[in-house]
Amino acid sequence: MTLVDTNLLIYATLADAPEHARARAWIEERFAEGEGTVALCWPVLYAFLRLITSPRVVGRHAVTVKAAWRVTVAYLEQPAVRLVAPGTGHAAIAAELVETPGLRSDDVPDIEIAALAIEHGLVLASHDHGFRRFPRLRFIDPLV
Repeated sequence: MTLVDTNLLIYATLADAPEHARARAWIEERFAEGEGTVALCWPVLYAFLRLITSPRVVGRHAVTVKAAWRVTVAYLEQPAVRLVAPGTGHAAIAAELVETPGLRSDDVPDIEIAALAIEHGLVLASHDHGFRRFPRLRFIDPLV
């Protein structure tokens, strides 16, 4: 099972993104694989909401929060999607990840997402190669 990162959701959603066609095709293939093959988590979904509603980030393609929420719900309603949340092992995994050299405050969301993937035995799919710094994290970039 694959935990999908924010950037892939953004690329798959925004038709003008250079990565749109590849990200959309990849996500649609994952959705077609069947029930429970794609994992999403609230940190990714709220980041997606924040970014696609921001004119600073996506310019004139920014959408309203209400419209972004509808897209988020559509992703959650896919039969292939399973929502994952921190469990009892999350804090111990996060404590291990914060020992990674060179982390800054901007990396805190990555720690949370990486810890969720590790805790649930998921592969993280992202176009953000900064995740490679976490040695226990299984990572793929479906856009390369």
